[in-house]
Amino acid sequence: MRLHDDNASFRFNQAGLRKFLGDLECEIMELVWKKANPTVTVREIFDVLRREREIAYTTVMTTMVRLNEKGILKIVDKTGLANCYIPVENREQFISNAVSRVLEIFTKEFPKESASFLDKYVARKATKPSSKKR
Repeated sequence: MRLHDDNASFRFNQAGLRKFLGDLECEIMELVWKKANPTVTVREIFDVLRREREIAYTTVMTTMVRLNEKGILKIVDKTGLANCYIPVENREQFISNAVSRVLEIFTKEFPKESASFLDKYVARKATKPSSKKR
């Protein structure tokens, strides 16, 4: 998801990061966040993915190039002919920025409804007893 792209899509029917990223993009980014030390190559990601399912190297490469074009991955070096990638943001930063962007969109396009929802949500959370055991 290009967080500042007006054509970016938010997928309500998906869980977790799949709300912001395609299925393969999500799998790749989870692996990048886990494996980048400090960089990761297409081959490293491909080797993990192919253990779980049949997938072409070029599919992984194309998806990582697109993640680079979207500003989610960054090419920082080359190892031989292979690009070395780093995530532009760590997982928590990515989620925080994606959620912020979605909330900005809703509050801009539906200000009254968003404010009403947030007021009710905060009030509901404030009156709910804590589920933490003391």
